[in-house]
Amino acid sequence: MSGDGREDESSDWVWAHILWQRRGLRLEEFAAMPRNVQLAYIASEQLAQKNPQSAMDRLARRKINIVTGKR
Repeated sequence: MSGDGREDESSDWVWAHILWQRRGLRLEEFAAMPRNVQLAYIASEQLAQKNPQSAMDRLARRKINIVTGKR
């Protein structure tokens, strides 16, 4: 994951950064994971964005919806 390679690799860096900020998963740990485990983490985070489970995630989504006017 260098950011210079394939397009999906550069989006992996974006997801690695999101997972670091939101879940505390270090970039080095993400890079060392097998590809299928990385994809599982990404899919889990995408699902959490669509259907937030924690109170903080629900509040964050509600604030985004209020600001953007989406329901």
